[in-house]
Amino acid sequence: MGKELEEITIAVMGQPNVGKSTLFNVLTGRNVHVANWPGVTVERHEGWRIHRSYKLIFVDLPGIYGLSASTLEEVIARNYLLSGEPDVVLVLVDSTIPERTLYLALQVLEVFPKTIIVFTKSDLAHVYGVHINPQAFSHKLGVPVVMVSVAKGIGIKELLDKIIDVYHGKNVRKQPLRIDYGELEPYIESIEKLVRATSLARDYPPRWLAIRLLEGDQDLIARLKKRGEGDIVKDIMAIREEVIKIFKRAPEEILAQKRFAYLESIVKSGVVKSRVYTGEHKFLDKLFFKPVIGPLASILLLIGIFILVFTLNTGFPLNVVFSSVGLENIASALEEYSLGSLMEKAIEYLADFISNILSGQSDILQAIVVDGIISGVGAVLVFLPLILLVALFLAILEDSGLAPRIAVSLHPYLQKIGVSGHAVFPMTLSLGCNVPAIVATRATPSFRERLRLIMTVPFIPCQARLVVILAFASAIKGLGGVAVIVLAYIGAFLVFSLINKILLEVDERKHIAEEPELLLELPPIHKPLAKVVWWHTWDAVKHFLKKAGTIIFLVSIVSWLMLNYDISLNPVEDPGESIGAAIASFFAPLLYPLGLNYEQAWMMAFAFMIGFLAKEAVVGTLSILTGEDNMSIALKEIMSLSDPQIAALTMFSVLYVPCLATLAVIYLETRSMKITITVVALMIIVAYSVSLLTYGLAMLLGV
Repeated sequence: MGKELEEITIAVMGQPNVGKSTLFNVLTGRNVHVANWPGVTVERHEGWRIHRSYKLIFVDLPGIYGLSASTLEEVIARNYLLSGEPDVVLVLVDSTIPERTLYLALQVLEVFPKTIIVFTKSDLAHVYGVHINPQAFSHKLGVPVVMVSVAKGIGIKELLDKIIDVYHGKNVRKQPLRIDYGELEPYIESIEKLVRATSLARDYPPRWLAIRLLEGDQDLIARLKKRGEGDIVKDIMAIREEVIKIFKRAPEEILAQKRFAYLESIVKSGVVKSRVYTGEHKFLDKLFFKPVIGPLASILLLIGIFILVFTLNTGFPLNVVFSSVGLENIASALEEYSLGSLMEKAIEYLADFISNILSGQSDILQAIVVDGIISGVGAVLVFLPLILLVALFLAILEDSGLAPRIAVSLHPYLQKIGVSGHAVFPMTLSLGCNVPAIVATRATPSFRERLRLIMTVPFIPCQARLVVILAFASAIKGLGGVAVIVLAYIGAFLVFSLINKILLEVDERKHIAEEPELLLELPPIHKPLAKVVWWHTWDAVKHFLKKAGTIIFLVSIVSWLMLNYDISLNPVEDPGESIGAAIASFFAPLLYPLGLNYEQAWMMAFAFMIGFLAKEAVVGTLSILTGEDNMSIALKEIMSLSDPQIAALTMFSVLYVPCLATLAVIYLETRSMKITITVVALMIIVAYSVSLLTYGLAMLLGV
């Protein structure tokens, strides 16, 4: 007999017409039992599903506008919410009209902290010009917020995972929401003191009871009287009458006004509405939807964006163009005053400043801080402006409505490699980070296509690998550096396409292939909103800074220690005698076919090992290894690598396993260790093969 599943009971609440019944059916898979609520003729729908070894029991409560208990439906919903039976509560909010449907969520949070706010119809929000920042709502309210589209299947798995997290008390409020009711607070406190002496205080949160009684809740007043606590009711009613006398208004009106003001402040920080254009921008639809011009315009737009981003950050490739036509002054200015160059100077200044502060301290402390932390983290932070700019322009594409049109224009060509236009969004996200890109494959209707994307999207170079690409390319002068960058991206997308095609053919032979289809709601074209663009940009930058501030920080310290101590934990002056070198020496022979000697091979092997944790750390580790922040000097002068070797190592760094976080999300999305291990093996084999091919071709061509 199998192990009995742990049960989680979830109450599903929402105003009428927020999509509650539809979501309930999807969550339960129609495993629904219908009965009546005790003592009334109102139907009770209860359904269940198994998820991550839990039995999730969903109870669909009647659609209500609030918890005032003024209708039979409200009485049923409130009594169940306060019964202690539900472990978690889902409150549904309509994404198209959040300011009108969020009021119930505030009332629920005032009494029940283990709540998840679910924005339904998220696929329609953009169509109506509504932009929602779930992180802002989550931060303000202190509970998980999930964007869901039943029509597209978006957010369902995330919601199920959040239910289990909240059940275990993760990332959720410990106490009910406390709204500041201003001038009514002294009266609420007075009633709360009275309420704490009643039997109701054992069943309900005292503050919530005080607020409801101040509002004149007849149901609660009747309960107190029935329990013989009528004297306390008289005292409470006296306080209520005092409020009416002083403020010339009913307390419930003032409380509702304060609640709506609080709601408005939250909506203001988390929702932006834009004007949508219907006819003025039809020419853009005609442009993107033309068979040849559309895809060409899409590709040129993406290339143009990346050229602009690179130029602002490093001066490249326009510095090469100006230099080739004799305008050396402009080329030099682009390089000297690029954002990356300015950032590099700032980090050098910081290193000197910290070094002076630590002068007189122990040599080990100075070495760890300056040569380890600042050198390692600083070598990565140099690329912060690049990360910001890439995220900024991708956010503009998405918010303006251009990104979905690019997906439509490229769909016929993507079909040839076994994916649909739905793949454009994960592919574009991958240019920023593979982790959200893999999560974004949830919007792909076809299961087989989604599985292929999960296995192949990690081949697309993320921003972390862009850091490595630019660092390595900087060591190759002139057009050679340009060629390495172009080769890295073209090579990665060719590998992505080829493997998708191979996987599609495998599916076809097994008769499990599905025709890639594009089911996409096209949002209207509109002017990108600065606030919305900043939301998306900051999410990407925040992710990068967290990695730099935590993972890369720790990796830099560990790398420094591994390169400055031997197996016996004695300090060494030669990194070749260190723990790191001893471990890397096992993998060094694999790099000999690229013409590397032992010294070069173990250093690169060690950097790639560290890069498994965070790909940006490859640059920081090489900086620590060589004692040189400038990668051009580190690779060419200190490590004495040739251009063909650098090109081959660049391709390996681009195609081998992105980072540990990517593998973790692959496992979480597939729940299959077999698929995760297959992805690791596939990427390492492909990366090694392509690097050998690159080196061989470069040597053959005499580069």
